[in-house]
Amino acid sequence: MRNQKDSEILYFQSKLSEVTYNSNRFKVMIGEDRFLFGVVSANDNEAPFGKLMQYKTIYDTLKDLDWKIKMSFDEAIKYAYSDSMKNDFSLIRTDSEEEGLAFYYIENALFRTSSLWDMLAQLYRLFYNVDIPKEKVYYKQIFSPTKNYGDKFRIKAAEIYEYIEQDDNTDCEGEWKGNHSFVNDLRNKMIHRNSPNIAVMSDFDMNLKHHPVFQLKRIIEDYVVVSQYIKEILDEIEKEVMSTFDDADC
Repeated sequence: MRNQKDSEILYFQSKLSEVTYNSNRFKVMIGEDRFLFGVVSANDNEAPFGKLMQYKTIYDTLKDLDWKIKMSFDEAIKYAYSDSMKNDFSLIRTDSEEEGLAFYYIENALFRTSSLWDMLAQLYRLFYNVDIPKEKVYYKQIFSPTKNYGDKFRIKAAEIYEYIEQDDNTDCEGEWKGNHSFVNDLRNKMIHRNSPNIAVMSDFDMNLKHHPVFQLKRIIEDYVVVSQYIKEILDEIEKEVMSTFDDADC
């Protein structure tokens, strides 16, 4: 039992370590010790470095989200594998502070992971000049095969959409299938109906809790997938940015 616990924790930690951010990415240095803080364009005329600063704005937000997500996962793992959770967890009752704290940090990580999907869509909107206001960007809309927003990145949009609509399957080795749909349903239930982490039986809802470890696996795996998609588009963006600087030097 101890070996299983250690193996699961190691798996979670290994998955989380797959996601990293470079604090200096998109930072434009001016001399040795100064950097370009920001640029605001006038009217419809994009200022020099204007698009780069938009990328940097999103990237700085991603870095901020990521350390908060990782901190929440670390705390959730600690409480989910506590002795109290091992010995006293019930599908019906909530008997310990450790359980409440485990779900608290899981919810923190879940909502911020959900934000990553819209940040991914923002990067695609900006890089491919998708004609939609930034205030109205929604990731399922951007990557939907029934919309025309993804015409310039049709193959990648189809890949991403296939993942987010994947059928549920936890009876498989390694990463489970349908993680995003599960996480999205969990989030929507929290927002629009009632807590999935409280057991109830009423005309309003019938709900038995999942163990925090079950939720952790699904949310962490979804977090790693969206972070990988973010890394891929960031790498493409960086290539374009660097080529622009190279052209300017010619």
